[in-house]
Amino acid sequence: MALLPQTQRDQVKLLIGFAALALAAAYYIYPYAAREEQLASDITRVAELEDANQRAAREFASGSIENLRVQAAENRSALLVMRRLVPTGNEVPALLEEVSTAARRAGLDVGGVTPEPVILGERFDTYRYTVTIIGGYHQFGEFLANVGSLARIVAPVNFSIVAGSGANAPRNAIKTSEKGALASTITLQTYVEKTTPAKPAAKERSS
Repeated sequence: MALLPQTQRDQVKLLIGFAALALAAAYYIYPYAAREEQLASDITRVAELEDANQRAAREFASGSIENLRVQAAENRSALLVMRRLVPTGNEVPALLEEVSTAARRAGLDVGGVTPEPVILGERFDTYRYTVTIIGGYHQFGEFLANVGSLARIVAPVNFSIVAGSGANAPRNAIKTSEKGALASTITLQTYVEKTTPAKPAAKERSS
């Protein structure tokens, strides 16, 4: 036991030395321990914030995509409805034939169809036709009901009735085959969707 101090004075010095070393170790270790604890807390907090941000981003992206899908579906539905109601350019002759059929179904005679200048628009062009029909007053109402039931949009915008030809008919009266028949001129309006013309094929370079 020669390594241990023998005198009380040496023992006190040894205890004081151990105490100093313990204090020094505590002085250096405590800040690092506190810093390590703070660092662990910060790491946990950052991880929580990252998770929250990622969750919010997923929810936002999911919501935006869903909104876009809903809007796209609504646009497709509206486009389908529009295409059912608005004729294309090559469907206009068939539509005029449907108008003539609507007149004949009402018991009217079609005196003529006169096209008017096309009104150009940004997305739709407006087509107008003045139709002369001959018959009775109540038949005109039936004809307008028939036109209103057509699959395509056809709207009467002008409507006038004049007496047919006869002894007391005015000079500008329209000739009719039946006595007492009335003649009506109706301006019908429809819309045609603008279509982008196909680009001409590029000419091949001559070799």
